[in-house]
Amino acid sequence: MEIKIVFILLLATLVSCSKPQPKNVIIDDRGKEHDLTLIADSIKYEVIVQVNDNDIWDSERLKGYKNHQQFIHSILKNIINGKLKAYDYATDEVLTAEEVKDIIENQQVDASQIGKLLFTEQWYIDTKGYLHKKIISITLGKAEYSQKGTFKGYSALFTVKY
Repeated sequence: MEIKIVFILLLATLVSCSKPQPKNVIIDDRGKEHDLTLIADSIKYEVIVQVNDNDIWDSERLKGYKNHQQFIHSILKNIINGKLKAYDYATDEVLTAEEVKDIIENQQVDASQIGKLLFTEQWYIDTKGYLHKKIISITLGKAEYSQKGTFKGYSALFTVKY
């Protein structure tokens, strides 16, 4: 009996001394805090942002996507001025602003050629069942074409981490 009591006391001491786990919370527009439960720690999905004009599904799917040029220019500008960090897609090494400029110039990239975005996100659900997403990174994909002008696919330029 005494051993059980000592064991329970020891267990209670260990539990009370352990570091509290950080809470996942979100604060709503009224300033109220809501607990979140992690659903996906790192989920990746692609979004093709170039519309095929002959495809009704593409047109409908991207109907709400506006200002592609501004979005891409904003990302590039913020990399160049140091507000965002770019990483090599294959090695995950940090790229300098000059290296990003070189990639853009050497591959002659303009915003219209960025046709695929690879998002890495964390997904949370709150106590009311609402889904909340946190963007971890976005990889920019450039459309590639054969010498005859046939679309071949997308190549990753670099990843931007938030």
